[in-house]
Amino acid sequence: MRLTGKTAIVTGAGSGIGDAIARRFAREGAAVVLADLSESGEAVAAAIREAGGQAHFVQADLRQESEAQRLAEETHRRYGALHALVNNAGVTGTTTVTTATDEEWERVMTINLKGAWYCCKHAIPLMAAAGGGSIVNMSSTHVLRTQYNHFPYHAAKGGMQAMTLGICVDFGGQGIRANNLLPGFVMTPLARRFLDGFDDPARKERTMLDAHPLGRLGTPEDVAAAAAFLCSDDAAFISGTSLVVDGGRSAYQKSD
Repeated sequence: MRLTGKTAIVTGAGSGIGDAIARRFAREGAAVVLADLSESGEAVAAAIREAGGQAHFVQADLRQESEAQRLAEETHRRYGALHALVNNAGVTGTTTVTTATDEEWERVMTINLKGAWYCCKHAIPLMAAAGGGSIVNMSSTHVLRTQYNHFPYHAAKGGMQAMTLGICVDFGGQGIRANNLLPGFVMTPLARRFLDGFDDPARKERTMLDAHPLGRLGTPEDVAAAAAFLCSDDAAFISGTSLVVDGGRSAYQKSD
């Protein structure tokens, strides 16, 4: 119950990692405001309430600053304070620097980076008024080493990491911490669809497993546990850092 008495916003909370984070925060005692473009977030919020937790769903298009502002204001009206923000909402991009279109660039950058900025912009004053808080920005191991055809996804996640450093420096004096989470391959519904797109999904999954020293793929709950730690007082002196959650994959170098 490390988050008892705290209020948290989790974006992209309707499925996958965001769903797991919202549920974990509620189990740790937080009042959770779930934000998602899809109505699926309401089912997650309802499940949290049925389990005895505090949860409220706000359907919002965070590509619009007014929507991020509405999310922050509704959180404050409902719970009176804001102590944590997890910017989890995001989409992938599968093209290259030379083949990407303006539309592909804008889609990925607006959702992944600008939306996170808008949320931080309107959350930080509430956190400062509450005496401090914690921001977790969901980056990716693609900023450490990437794969073919993942532009502009890796560019957006790199920008998010730089933004996190700026928040750490600019607002640390107001008790606000900011950190990045870098998940690796996590078995979400989106990841399942990615694997199923191969001619031999089982073979591709075995290849992925072979690249993980821990011998398994990540789960949304693995990432949720790391997010809960960073937003708790156990991480009170951790700010401006990046926590890799990838089962050792980024450390592994396959021998010839």
